[in-house]
Amino acid sequence: METIDSKKSSNELPPDQISPKEVINRMIVFRNLLMRSWKLIAVCVVIGGLIGFFVDMNLDKRPTYTAFITFNLGGGSGQGGMGDLGGIAGMFGLGGGAPDANIFTGENFMYYVVSRPIITRTLMKEVDTLNNQKDLMINYYIQHSGIRDDEWEKNDTLRNFRFVRGKSPATYTRLENQALDDVFNRIKGETSIVQKDRKSSFLTLQTGQHSEMLAKIWVETLLKTVQEDYTEKQTKKTHEMKDLLVHRADSLGRILGKNESSLARYIDQNQQIVVAEGQLAQTKLTRNSQFLQQLYYQALSSVENINMTLIKEAPLFTIIEPVALPLYKEAHEPYAMQAGLILGLMLGLVIVFLRQAYFSIMHS
Repeated sequence: METIDSKKSSNELPPDQISPKEVINRMIVFRNLLMRSWKLIAVCVVIGGLIGFFVDMNLDKRPTYTAFITFNLGGGSGQGGMGDLGGIAGMFGLGGGAPDANIFTGENFMYYVVSRPIITRTLMKEVDTLNNQKDLMINYYIQHSGIRDDEWEKNDTLRNFRFVRGKSPATYTRLENQALDDVFNRIKGETSIVQKDRKSSFLTLQTGQHSEMLAKIWVETLLKTVQEDYTEKQTKKTHEMKDLLVHRADSLGRILGKNESSLARYIDQNQQIVVAEGQLAQTKLTRNSQFLQQLYYQALSSVENINMTLIKEAPLFTIIEPVALPLYKEAHEPYAMQAGLILGLMLGLVIVFLRQAYFSIMHS
């Protein structure tokens, strides 16, 4: 007896191990379970495949072209009250001290680039199309972006709509404002600007479009608009001072011209007169002309100086990496049906397992 018991104990496996025979028995049981439940598994697979099929049918299969342009914003420095752009590098957190609280500082500049005024101004610009013809950027976008087949699929009025060149957005009709809003909301989501690296001042402006040329033209036109608007805002006070000085120079020029004409007529009419009163009037006109000449030349010199100040103040947009064709192309392959079949199979197996576990618990 002791010998038999000792043999039994030697043949028994530890509780944390399973014998090959037990593994085979469990595989047979699982196979039989699958064979009995194949209809349920098949239904789950078919449902998953159908869901994936409909997802693939609604998936946008058009390729997306990504265009990016990397640039650096450098600035000049004005003199005195004309403005000072010497701290433009500090807008990216590169300079010391607290940043300036203006729209061109830090994250404000990122928002400014894709703000509604900038994007609207860009959309209203004329661009060269493939046929060497000029058209509004917004019309070119409507034609090639796919917005007609997406947002405006059921609106025939918008599908056939085109903006008129030379019309101010302030005078747009309700339909024009609706079309502009739809284009703005779509293109803003397709456009982004990021800092290339924390340690550099390089910025990357990028977009993703279904048309390769549209993506290229859009980022290039947007950057030009940002440069124009940025320069206008940064040199606004200097331009106002220049306009004042130009107006002053023009006024002095007109007064000087009238005084010189009066002096010339007086000399012509009084060549033979030697009366002291006549010579006094001539001397007065001569003195006025000389004084006005000095003021006029000073005004012209001030205008020239302020033109030089404008050049110094104007920020410099240096393109580091221009848009290069061909653009990166991302194809959207339909994989939803394959994924649906796999997920349906897994779901069916889980349901079968839970069902068998439930029956085992209920009959135990």
